[in-house]
Amino acid sequence: MTEILVVGSASGFPVPGRGHYSVLLSTSDKSLLIDVGEPCTRSLIEAGTALNAIDAVLLTHGHADHTGGLPMLIQTLWLSQRVEPLTIFLPEELSAPLQQWLDAIYLSSNFIPFEIKFIAWKTQHFFEVCGLQICPHQTTHLESLSRKFGNNRFKAYSLQIEHPDFRILFSGDLGTPTDLEVPLANPVDLLVSELAHFSPTELFRFLVTRRVQKLLLTHLAPELLGNEASIIQEARKQLPEMVVLIAKDGLRVPL
Repeated sequence: MTEILVVGSASGFPVPGRGHYSVLLSTSDKSLLIDVGEPCTRSLIEAGTALNAIDAVLLTHGHADHTGGLPMLIQTLWLSQRVEPLTIFLPEELSAPLQQWLDAIYLSSNFIPFEIKFIAWKTQHFFEVCGLQICPHQTTHLESLSRKFGNNRFKAYSLQIEHPDFRILFSGDLGTPTDLEVPLANPVDLLVSELAHFSPTELFRFLVTRRVQKLLLTHLAPELLGNEASIIQEARKQLPEMVVLIAKDGLRVPL
């Protein structure tokens, strides 16, 4: 069986009872962790996840609410006696700083008994990982940083994950819903979309003509929390053929 586990559903601002963004994709014998907002390790353990079964970590971009739980995840894998290498896919600009960070807190491959491999998204158009095809698509989420600091340095990605039995799109953080135009050119079984940087109305209007079977809304802006019922009501009006869910920590979504 394939399922999505919502490990953390908060956006950039801390919210009581919610961890920061992290999602676990599990197939019958493989697991991929998409982003590692803290406290993802504790949340995974509370959900009964076998941490050593995580085959790879996929980072969409460098903001702390998507990366802050990485050190504790690696420390816990070490304490759990992991020996298999851990591959971390990530934007290129994060590779050296994260390796330096882990080295500074005694968690790089120099200190622990398993290898940590860093692979930049920009090196290939798609990646074969655990029998899945992963296609990164750059979004405009960090364009303002690139304009401010120059050199088009900062990158954020949505991740399209395909298997013969399903196609899933993880939005990552977006500048606008139109960032998803290319990966949504083909139908998807599940779209996991953030809802912190634009209104529900803007997202739903964009999705009206897209072929999405199921929509999971997560990473909600703080001002939207408590208004979930009205968001679902609006979604049913604008997207009557689509199954729409709102994430909460611990939610499991089967495929």
